[in-house]
Amino acid sequence: MIDKNGIEIKTGDVVEITGAYFKNDNGLYFVSRSAGDAGWCGNYHSLHKISKTGKISKASGASRSWPIAIYTNDYMKRIEGNAWNEEHAAVEVKAGINQTYIAEHFRQAAEALDAQIEYEIYNYGEDSECTKLTKSVKSHFISVAERITV
Repeated sequence: MIDKNGIEIKTGDVVEITGAYFKNDNGLYFVSRSAGDAGWCGNYHSLHKISKTGKISKASGASRSWPIAIYTNDYMKRIEGNAWNEEHAAVEVKAGINQTYIAEHFRQAAEALDAQIEYEIYNYGEDSECTKLTKSVKSHFISVAERITV
């Protein structure tokens, strides 16, 4: 997907959402997963809230998606919110935000897959599809961390 300035949004980028129907949807986020990433089946961007200094939020409800998904039990509010967001909400890739915490997040996610890879090799073999997929997800996380560190 492309932001409002024509820049392609990639995993690891810092983005800012503005003009959303619900006020708490606006803010800075980093892209944790994107369509086309290894092991990701979604056709949207998964976002996680960060502060202006680049620290990753630990609050519940800090995850969003782009395009913005509205989850409410009020049917009319959901229709109104979706229409508003389609017309007014915008996403923009931001530069100049400290990405040290984000790079560390992806490094830790890659390290966390080591035990799963070891398990899959032991139980299914080195050449199994699940082992190859988990290894590709790990290498993707490492490449994202390296790309945003530079």
